[in-house]
Amino acid sequence: MKAIVPIIALMAAPALISPAFAAAGALEGYLPTDGTMKAGIAVAPQFTPEFGKMQQELAAKLQAATPEKQKAFMEKYNPLVLPEYDKDLWADKAAYDAYKAEWKKAQLTALREVAMGLRSEGGNRWTVLSLTVDPKTRRSAPLTISALTYDSERNVWISNNGELKAADFQATEDHVMGAQTGTEWTLTKEDSLSRLTETVRFSRTTDGKGVYVSYAFDERSTISNNVLAQGSYILLFPVKTNQVNMGTPGSR
Repeated sequence: MKAIVPIIALMAAPALISPAFAAAGALEGYLPTDGTMKAGIAVAPQFTPEFGKMQQELAAKLQAATPEKQKAFMEKYNPLVLPEYDKDLWADKAAYDAYKAEWKKAQLTALREVAMGLRSEGGNRWTVLSLTVDPKTRRSAPLTISALTYDSERNVWISNNGELKAADFQATEDHVMGAQTGTEWTLTKEDSLSRLTETVRFSRTTDGKGVYVSYAFDERSTISNNVLAQGSYILLFPVKTNQVNMGTPGSR
């Protein structure tokens, strides 16, 4: 738990305090807006070994399917959401039900401690205060989302790549993180060399127990489809120690 010390120390620093000048728009109520930060944890789903075997079987079935079938499946596929039943990809409904039962056993694993808040830059502009501690170097640093700016009047995020546009986000219990509602902002951009997708999401669990903040960036070659740059993380606030413990699986 050595990583807690620098995060708590920096969260308490007076330099982090700043007055809020305007409402935070769609971000209101998710995180502190007075320049302070709230502690949380970066999380990732951990599936059972049995589910891993089932996923390999699904991949084999998909590989044997027609190119049209593969394309249709991948256009809808989200690794965090339970796929819908497809008679061509499962032996029968019972096999799918067994797959779904293993999916539901997924646990959340804590990856590292983080801290995050919102700071008004005046007018309708907001930036994200964030800190995490590199588990290897033990040095604290901001998260990449802190390089973006939020315009609460226009409800857009602004990055070096352009503007991320807002859309309502809803997830059912078939989402590995559970049922949620919120807003997702996305930018898609493509030219003759590459295509990129950048996403920010703020959501609340429908049971009222937590807030998720997600960031993802993916850039690929339009020629080879090889990954040029990629990164993502999912943050959970607040985190109860009886739900997620550092280094051990936790309940979603």
